[in-house]
Amino acid sequence: MVVDPAIESRRCKDYDIPIDKSNKNTPESIDNRKCKAYDIPIENRKCKDYDIPIEYRKCEANDTNMNKDCDDKKYKDNASSIKEKASAKGCGNSNSDPHESSVISKDEIASRVIKEGVTRDQIEEEIKSFLQVPFRWQNEVRSFWTICLFLTRLRCPPWVDLHPGFLMRGMYFFPVVGTLVGLAMAISFDFFHQSLGFPPTIAAAISTAAGWAATNCFHEDGLCDSADGLGGGWRPDQILKIMTDSRVGTYGCATFCLYTIAKVQLLAALGESCWEFGASRGAGPAMVVSQSVGRIAAPYLLRLFDYIDDENGPKSSFYAFLKSAKYLVSWPRAILGIAFGSTIALVVFGPEVALLVIPSVLALAHLSGRYGRIRMGGVMGDFLGAVICLSEILVLCCLLFVQSHDSVVSGLKQMMQGAAFVRFLLYILAREAWTRIANEFPNPASASQKKKGTEGEATIQEKPKSTEPKDNAPKQKANEILANPKSTFQERLTAVQSYLDVLAKPVGSLGTLEAWAARLAALHRSLSPNVDRVACLIFAGDHGVAAPKAQGGEECSAYPQAVTKSVLLGLHREVAGASVLAKGNNVDLRVVDVGVILGDDQGPFENSSVVKVSSRKLLHGTQNFCVEPAMSEAECERCMIVGRKSLNEFVEETSAKAVVLGEIGIGNTTSSSALIAIMTSKSAREVCGGGAFVTKEASQEVILKKIDVVERALSRHFGANASRQVNVQGLEALAKLGGAEIASLVGAFLEASTREIPVLVDGFIATAAALVAVAISPNVCNVLFFTSQSAEIGQRAALEKIQEIATANELPIDNIPALSMGLRMGEGTAALLAVPILRSSANVLSDMATIQDILS
Repeated sequence: MVVDPAIESRRCKDYDIPIDKSNKNTPESIDNRKCKAYDIPIENRKCKDYDIPIEYRKCEANDTNMNKDCDDKKYKDNASSIKEKASAKGCGNSNSDPHESSVISKDEIASRVIKEGVTRDQIEEEIKSFLQVPFRWQNEVRSFWTICLFLTRLRCPPWVDLHPGFLMRGMYFFPVVGTLVGLAMAISFDFFHQSLGFPPTIAAAISTAAGWAATNCFHEDGLCDSADGLGGGWRPDQILKIMTDSRVGTYGCATFCLYTIAKVQLLAALGESCWEFGASRGAGPAMVVSQSVGRIAAPYLLRLFDYIDDENGPKSSFYAFLKSAKYLVSWPRAILGIAFGSTIALVVFGPEVALLVIPSVLALAHLSGRYGRIRMGGVMGDFLGAVICLSEILVLCCLLFVQSHDSVVSGLKQMMQGAAFVRFLLYILAREAWTRIANEFPNPASASQKKKGTEGEATIQEKPKSTEPKDNAPKQKANEILANPKSTFQERLTAVQSYLDVLAKPVGSLGTLEAWAARLAALHRSLSPNVDRVACLIFAGDHGVAAPKAQGGEECSAYPQAVTKSVLLGLHREVAGASVLAKGNNVDLRVVDVGVILGDDQGPFENSSVVKVSSRKLLHGTQNFCVEPAMSEAECERCMIVGRKSLNEFVEETSAKAVVLGEIGIGNTTSSSALIAIMTSKSAREVCGGGAFVTKEASQEVILKKIDVVERALSRHFGANASRQVNVQGLEALAKLGGAEIASLVGAFLEASTREIPVLVDGFIATAAALVAVAISPNVCNVLFFTSQSAEIGQRAALEKIQEIATANELPIDNIPALSMGLRMGEGTAALLAVPILRSSANVLSDMATIQDILS
């Protein structure tokens, strides 16, 4: 059959890519042809209900594309079946990507916020230039228009886009734009109430709708998404997953209804507008002040709290830019925004009101930021919108309170003298008491006495002492402490150690195995821990200090920098050392590229089942830290986020109960030596070893070169007396001296500590990363299982410093590595060899009998 030339020339509508012409012999092939690059059906016909290409609808009888000749049309009108079939193909509202928005794709969102042809590198370079040039009036003008475009539907110049650099730089314009929105609402209220005679409630509802029309319900959308996420999610990843879904759930609907009712009723209660300099009253002035002052929360939150992002979400690229641009919200800019909001409150209502509403909004913003950090790890756009909405309600409540009393002071006195205030305080105290009692309420099943009796008569009979073996007491006590959600890690560890002492062996005779068993049970909160599923996560990155001198490096390693990529290929092909050991010990393996220089040849990693290339990787590795910082703090934090998210996702995917952490990267022993030197106040000679060497013995030339490189780096960043530094912050040292893979390891350690999941620490580089993580958060000590005594002399200094930090924070730590086999390969190989030891420690707890059991 000859194909119509008109059909032949059809192109993919969305991407303008020629149709695949691999099969042109039948009419069916024409209908089913795809875009080569994106595998998108050429037809634009959609399923009416679900916006799914009609080609995916199936006939039940033969599972072929629906057509007029199909006898069984059961699926034709069955919307749920259409959706199910489409999901199986990965289109429409598919479950194949749990982070995907239910309506809008990642590509469509990205096209809205970043102009075509503008790359990430170009934007990040602009952001860096902003940091170097604090003020230019042209940038401030563009920032103002960017905020207008971001927050409102007002007409903006055609050259304005949502560049995250200008967006963050212009955060102090939030109250300015809020004032404009408030004026529009106030004018609407006064017109409908005073000119047309509408009741205040109706006028308030119309003016509220006018505000929504001006802002496109921007902040209200954030309020609903935040309510759904925080109400329905338990963990940060669940919260973000719910918040990125474009649909509104029960929490969102309920919160929006309450917010709308409260706002309309408050405005109606404030009544008719009375405009007077410094002494205004009524709903109109309240709208202006609430819209302006409520938005000072945004720059305040962004200045004080970290901006989180969702790596796999539909807005991931936009959030990544915002994360990089966060540092543009400087304190002067945040204070300028707060000052503008304060000025509006002062001019409209006077100093008394300004002194009430400004601290109230800042206090609400601060408490909200702390709550967001606890629940999600920071703040994000939707959360900012929710806080702004709550701030508006708070300002309206304050204004109504002032308007209802002669002054703020008299109002407070009257409030505290009322019986309702006393009842409210009693209610708060009762709730706190209930919470404390519930947390401490004993379990009746574990009581030493039980009620026994017959009908009509009850007696309390003490449990016979003879039926309870003496050695069961430590086990029972350990189980009770492990089951108590409020027990500390130290309490759980001590209880398990007491139980280990009554097992059928001399006390402490199993050495490190007993220490591992106690720590494992304390983390799993069980005397029968299960570590059958173990995951190995390896991070890979290149170091600028190891680059050839012609490329600005120091050539500090015995191996060329290109070897990192070769090792990555070996892991992809599952023939590298870590691959073999992981397979032999039944361990799931994943490698994350966060900074390997792949060049033009990206390799076969796009579809690799083992190697994953992070979207946030440092494309050119780190810089030569002898000349400049290895990374900016923003890049360092970005790599740490990759580590956190990679561990969280891989653990969820594999249901792992313990994690092996490793690394690959030529030059990372030099970087680790420098980190350990500055963190332990040691000299370069005391921490530098041979690293990876070509022969069986380390080359003295390589060691001396490494010492020189580390000394120059320490002097460059910390002065001539670097070895005497005692208060260097972990993040600062990591950014100046670390590597992308080391930063990711630090993030993974921090995430493991949050999840209380055991971590088998590999050799020298992993120990250096653990030291930085412990310096940032001492509780990381609880999850560390040191596996191998490295041949590098600096490891001992790192382990001693970890012990020092643990002791200072009264945390238990066992810093004696389990293996001493001269291992120095990296890739997590030593930790993989220790997996059987970890499983054996679990077996000791769950299967070994007590001395009493054997003697009886």
